Amino acid sequence: MAVMILLKTDQSNPGCVPPVWAWVAFAPAVGYNLTFIFLEQKVRPMQIAANKAVSIEYTLTNDAGEVIDSSAGGAPLVYLHGAGNIIVGLEKALVGKQAGDEVNVSVEPEEAYGEYSAELVATLNRSMFEGVDELEVGMQFHASGPDGGMQIVTIRELEGDDVIVDGNHPLAGQRLTFAVKVVDVRDASEEEVAHGHVHGEGGHHH
Repeated sequence: MAVMILLKTDQSNPGCVPPVWAWVAFAPAVGYNLTFIFLEQKVRPMQIAANKAVSIEYTLTNDAGEVIDSSAGGAPLVYLHGAGNIIVGLEKALVGKQAGDEVNVSVEPEEAYGEYSAELVATLNRSMFEGVDELEVGMQFHASGPDGGMQIVTIRELEGDDVIVDGNHPLAGQRLTFAVKVVDVRDASEEEVAHGHVHGEGGHHH
């Protein structure tokens, strides 16, 4: 009488990937007569979660359908999930996705670059830009924000000696639509997690 035993490959052996189950049939009275039926257990693709290094291709448009930014023609964007490298709304939409997945999501201002704040618009005297030979609309400078932290301000208008600067992000107050394709997901290294960004190609270089 044959006996069926379910065996599993040794997962401590690096060569046993993916894990394999095998039914072994033998007849004790006549010695071992082994019959193997292998059932391969598929390895689930890695999903996007905190401390994963993620590569995405994307196109960003506004409500008018105008393309604001895109990775087309260039390298994918590589970021560390959960480290605030990308806007909150997009990061939330990518949780649980895996390589090959495509996502289309519209992100409201509060989970993108915030609502537009008139309090962040100020009029400064041209003399405050000492060392800058010629000021132009669109120029950006680092300035001290209301909370004491550094922020980027953009020259919005020039009126004689008055320079109107805007501390809002250029996309503040806008609903943003992302068309994203996940290219790759991997575990971030301890160093990447500690530094808060991905290293290497497409990431941060020290």
